[in-house]
Amino acid sequence: MGWHCVFIEKTRLAKVVSATFRNMLMGAYQNKGEPPNCHVYFRQGGGGYYYYFSPAAVNVLGVFMKFWEGYEVSEPTNLGRLEVVI
Repeated sequence: MGWHCVFIEKTRLAKVVSATFRNMLMGAYQNKGEPPNCHVYFRQGGGGYYYYFSPAAVNVLGVFMKFWEGYEVSEPTNLGRLEVVI
């Protein structure tokens, strides 16, 4: 599988939803034994919050990502400017 993104639309509760998403993501990652090369990146903008899952993260956290309705995207070209979540 390639890169995927979970988008949380900016609404009145988006900040709280994004914080909940991060906490759940960290819990799922820790429950999987914190596998190497399992990276998730974050950026805010364009009407919401974007979480980019590397192919390894998709393989490890696929069920989590599907629950949050993630979708396939091209590899971000600006990884160095994105916040590393895991």
